[in-house]
Amino acid sequence: MITTTVDVSALKELQGRVLSAAQADSLLREIATSMLGVTQKRIHEQGRKADGSQIGSYSDNYLKLRERNNLGTDRTVILFFTGQMQNDYKVVPLSDTEYGLGYDNKLNADKADWAEERFGKIFALTDEELNDVRTIVQAYLDKVFA
Repeated sequence: MITTTVDVSALKELQGRVLSAAQADSLLREIATSMLGVTQKRIHEQGRKADGSQIGSYSDNYLKLRERNNLGTDRTVILFFTGQMQNDYKVVPLSDTEYGLGYDNKLNADKADWAEERFGKIFALTDEELNDVRTIVQAYLDKVFA
């Protein structure tokens, strides 16, 4: 008979280092909250999509409407007219263990869906934002497992 011996002492040490549900929730909320400000600025102020490119350009007619409402003459789509979408953009609990960024107001969620259908991925994280998430996770784990 062939037998194999496995040393599990390292696993016992790791068992005590696994994140508790509360720690995992805290980390997820920290990530979502941190990315909220970053993505809000990118989308609603800079007018950039998840790939870093410009969301789009306003048509001449829509640009005139924006001018009449003192919203400037920049053609860059920033998904801002009344401020409703920007003000409603928030951390949204998706389940007991998941958080997302988005809208809990159906009208604003529909506007966001329409914008992505028309212009492409806007609300996903950029590569740079994903790197920021990795940095947050690493810093959190370093703190917890120090």
